[in-house]
Amino acid sequence: MRPNGDTPAVGLSHAGFDHLRTQLVDLVEPLNDQQLLSLADGIHELLRQRRALRQHHVERLRHRLNEETSFDI
Repeated sequence: MRPNGDTPAVGLSHAGFDHLRTQLVDLVEPLNDQQLLSLADGIHELLRQRRALRQHHVERLRHRLNEETSFDI
């Protein structure tokens, strides 16, 4: 976070997020239940992919750190 704590380092400010959330709710209001569930599934899949990618990066970093700190004698 920034020193004032108002804005996250990545993503939207709190006010920007609130505005976007209001717009999204207005946009999805006319969708039927099946359409809304399908949209939610797509967002959930995006989150799963991001988490998997983050985990992959963590594992690669750990692997590299282990290689650099191993001392062959």
